[in-house]
Amino acid sequence: MNSGSVVIRIATTADIPSLAGVQLRSALAGFAHIYPESIPKPTQQSLEEEWSGLLAHPNLAIVVATVDGETVGAAAFGADTTDAYGTDAVLLKLYLTPEYAGKGIGGLLHDRAIADLVEAGHQRVRLWVLERNILARRMYERRGWRLQHWSRSDFPGSGILEVGYVLELPHSSAM
Repeated sequence: MNSGSVVIRIATTADIPSLAGVQLRSALAGFAHIYPESIPKPTQQSLEEEWSGLLAHPNLAIVVATVDGETVGAAAFGADTTDAYGTDAVLLKLYLTPEYAGKGIGGLLHDRAIADLVEAGHQRVRLWVLERNILARRMYERRGWRLQHWSRSDFPGSGILEVGYVLELPHSSAM
């Protein structure tokens, strides 16, 4: 692993392949114990399309974490336009490459996303996390996220659930 300093910056369209690569590597390594073989695996192409759509969305922002110029993590967040959960913001994605997990970079990405949401005047953020992704759930809970009664599944009948969390944001001093 490189020991360079971490840089958190706003993503550009040039980052799309590396954003997809980070998510792909993270999902294949980190979720292998959660997803059965019968569930289709994501592909680089499908994830590039997904990140491209997120990057083009006017209500969302994406930040990347780099170490020595290599993208090692990313987070997508912004205004919650669903109004279904009583939140006004959402943390959609937060991924790290496996070799950088547990090094504090996920926390840096999280904290940057939350700081940007506070600065934009948001008050209540939601996220979904795999129920069996214990490491991520612990990180969110340490940062004040509260488990809600919501759950959902992209694969009904599979036993794979995502659970919802909410974080109440402090008011920005700029307001």
